[in-house]
Amino acid sequence: MKGIAVGITGGSGLVGSKLCEELLEDGYILHVLTRNPNNFKKNDRIKAFKINLINPDVKKITRFINGIKFLFHLASELNDESKMMKINYDGTKILVDSLKNRNIPIIYLSSIGIFDFTKSTQIIENSYKKQLNVYEKTKFLSEQYIFKSQREDNLKFIIIRPSIILDVKMKSKIIDYLILITRLGIKIKFSKKIIANFILLDDVVKIILRIFERKKALCECYNISSDVLLNEFFLKTNNAIKTNTYINIPLKFFIILIDLSRFFKLLKKNNEIKRFFINTCKISCQKIESLIGEKLSSDYFKFLNDYINKRR
Repeated sequence: MKGIAVGITGGSGLVGSKLCEELLEDGYILHVLTRNPNNFKKNDRIKAFKINLINPDVKKITRFINGIKFLFHLASELNDESKMMKINYDGTKILVDSLKNRNIPIIYLSSIGIFDFTKSTQIIENSYKKQLNVYEKTKFLSEQYIFKSQREDNLKFIIIRPSIILDVKMKSKIIDYLILITRLGIKIKFSKKIIANFILLDDVVKIILRIFERKKALCECYNISSDVLLNEFFLKTNNAIKTNTYINIPLKFFIILIDLSRFFKLLKKNNEIKRFFINTCKISCQKIESLIGEKLSSDYFKFLNDYINKRR
């Protein structure tokens, strides 16, 4: 859409950088909210606004918003828990408030982690919610504020809830852990009930681009994931590395090793890793698939080959 201006936060991040590339190719003008304008190459169709969401200047936010037709809010603090509430939640509130009475839809990148994966075997858009860490809590609270603004101020929104996003450029602790296990010649006997909730970056961006201008998508939430049996994914990892198996370990014993690593402080975030390896919950994507008219599917073997080769 040549000449149409859109706003984007988190434009130098994993999803944001890819989305910026695609939007520029499609002819959009980008208003980019960033802490460091130097992250963006000089381009007549990129206007960088130096704003830090931990303590944003409201006047600068107004200038950033002026003239845009859509706002893609992708920025989040992922690592420093002490900053998450301020950036992820308070920053979202300020952005949402700036859109009041402007008829500018916000496309908000949330997380599938807002849900309680222990309550059922399948997650749908209105499933029971329970967050297990600060990051997921900030996403949940931000969603609630968006809903409140829709009810009280007629805010237009689209909420995207991706599962674990994978990309060749991004270092993944989960994938690295699977690769390490495989290279050590260890094979874990995963139950066929254990499910990996993944989605490739290209699929996330493709979905955002396909739905953000569709009126039918407005004021809706969409779960997106291309689930795969963990045993199948592990076999794909093994095939990509082409390593012999020397030890077969039952899943229960493997979980004990993860618990021991927590005891000896050998593995960071082992609670999240343990949760990943015992997950039996599928993510229903029926709603988004119905909207775009196709099933979500990902070529994980190609991804694993590319990921492993890039790190050799």
